[in-house]
Amino acid sequence: MMRRKEDTRAQILRVSADMFAARGYHGTGLTELLDAADVARGGFYYHFKSKEAVLLQIIVATIERILASSLSLVRREVDAVTKLRLLCDDLSSAIIDNEAGFIVFMREYSALSQQSKERVLALRRRYVERWDEVLQEGAQEGMFVIRKTPYIEGILGMWIYSFTWNRGVVPPEVIAVDLAEFVLHGVHATADPRSPTKPAAATSVLSIKCS
Repeated sequence: MMRRKEDTRAQILRVSADMFAARGYHGTGLTELLDAADVARGGFYYHFKSKEAVLLQIIVATIERILASSLSLVRREVDAVTKLRLLCDDLSSAIIDNEAGFIVFMREYSALSQQSKERVLALRRRYVERWDEVLQEGAQEGMFVIRKTPYIEGILGMWIYSFTWNRGVVPPEVIAVDLAEFVLHGVHATADPRSPTKPAAATSVLSIKCS
């Protein structure tokens, strides 16, 4: 019986993420969502108190997944360049595996209540801090240059939109490599990151933030 409940909850979340990503949160009615998920209204309310609760869980689960995976990466006994590459690869893998979840996070965040937004922002700040920790570590090692622009948020926005706007034109593996190279070259203190001499010229990255 417990297994059935878990399956129903997961099914609601999966179908909702796909529909919210394709039609938008406000463009998806609860009745059509339940029909697509093949779940009765009573079954839905057993697991979620509202449609917004589903939206919140989709976004929270998306961020918590990369929070968990990134924690193990930043704790590795490797240099900052390797850690940054690992963070890049991890984010790409997460988006490839859960593109709908990231689309919903970026596009439908504004539909949340203020209390829910604050919860999401707190999680997002923790994830941004993981990147900042690695960049600061790299700066101390002489590998990276720290810039004044709030480009970490910009990197994350660029990453998500590069995948979601691609629409299958470029293989996702190619996007992942290109983005990683863009970031790694953008933060390197020199052309050769292992030869810390004169810093490279600053690279401008647009900042995309939740508000």
